[in-house]
Amino acid sequence: MPTSAPTINVLIVEPNVNLKHPYQFLSKKYHLTRVKTIKEAVKTLASNSFQLFIMSATFSPEKQVLLLDAFKHSFSNQVTPLLITVDPSVPVSVIVGTKWSDKIAILSAIASRKITLLTVESLLSV
Repeated sequence: MPTSAPTINVLIVEPNVNLKHPYQFLSKKYHLTRVKTIKEAVKTLASNSFQLFIMSATFSPEKQVLLLDAFKHSFSNQVTPLLITVDPSVPVSVIVGTKWSDKIAILSAIASRKITLLTVESLLSV
């Protein structure tokens, strides 16, 4: 009897509730939890564990640093991969500088399904 693959929990922190790409490509393969604010993300992190964090680049640098700090404090032994999404409809997006133990990628919100899935899969395999 084949065993099913473990569920991969993904936390998406995206303020634009109307933004569907690239998240819709992940919904069939991963268990997604989507929140709009840093406050909601911190609360969610306190009661759940995640194997992937997705953060929007539309947050201010200060809010991104707060969120990264919350992410950092949520994992115990191993760094959880981080995907930063850039929404091209937002005039200015910011990506704070971090190495994140080389488990980081940047993805445009208009990326194709194939690019989105390849990016996520490569992050999860690091």
